[in-house]
Amino acid sequence: MTQARPAPPDTSRAAAFLQAFEEDRGTPIAFWWVFAGPSNTLTLPEQIAASVGDRIISHAIAPGEWIREQEIGQQFGVSRSPVREAMRLLEREGVVRIHARRGARATFLAQKEIKDLFEVRASLVRLVGRLAAGHRPERLLELLEIGFATLRETTDDPAAARRYGETAAQMTLLCAALCGNERLFPLIASLSMQMLRYTGLGLKSPERRRRSIVLWRGAIDAIRRGDADAAEQFFASRLEENWREIRRLLETEVPA
Repeated sequence: MTQARPAPPDTSRAAAFLQAFEEDRGTPIAFWWVFAGPSNTLTLPEQIAASVGDRIISHAIAPGEWIREQEIGQQFGVSRSPVREAMRLLEREGVVRIHARRGARATFLAQKEIKDLFEVRASLVRLVGRLAAGHRPERLLELLEIGFATLRETTDDPAAARRYGETAAQMTLLCAALCGNERLFPLIASLSMQMLRYTGLGLKSPERRRRSIVLWRGAIDAIRRGDADAAEQFFASRLEENWREIRRLLETEVPA
C-alpha cells in the first residue's frame, strides 16, 4: 500500500485550492483541497478519503449513516486496509467517527458540537477578515468580485441555495489563502468541511441570502479600502446571523 506522506506545507494546500478555483470557477467545494500536497497528487488513502468526504458534504452519505467500507474497496479495487486509513483521515477532519469493531460512520453533530465548531471558525474567520484588509492583495479582490457575481446570480433562485452556500464558502477560503498568514488556510478549510452540511441550512431562504450578499458587499469594499475593523465586523455579522438561522432551523425543522 502507498504510504501516507507527512502533512504538506500549509502554503501548498492554499496553492492547490487557488489553482483549482482559477482553473474551474464552477467547481464545487472538494475535500481534495484539504489533502492536496506540493505536487497536487494524493496517496491512495487520500484519494479514497477525498471521494468519501465529498459524498458526506454533499449529503450523498447522510449524517449518521454507516460507511460501507467493503463497497468502497470494491469501487477503488483495493483491500480494506487503505479504506480504513482513509477513514482515519476523515476522522481527523471531523466528518466521520470510527467505532471499534463496527466501522466508520458519518458524523451527526449535536447542536452543542455545531456551536463549538462555529465559535472556533468564527474567531478564525474574523482574523482572516482583518488580515485580508491589511494586505489588500489585488488577486484576492479580483477573485472575490468573481465570486460575488455568482452570489448575485443565485440570491433569489429558490433552487440555488447550495450553489450560493458553496460559493460563499469558497470566498472565505480565498480570503484565508491570500490573507498573508500561511497557517490559516488549512484550519479554515478543515472547519469549513466539518460545517458545510450545516452552514447551508442558514442560507436556504432567498431572504437570508439577500442579507448575506449585503454583508459580503460590505466586506469586500472594506478589504478594498483597507479598513480592517469594518472587514472583521462584516465577517463576524455574516457568520453570527447565519448561526442564528441554523440554530432556529435545528430547533424547529431538524429532528434531534
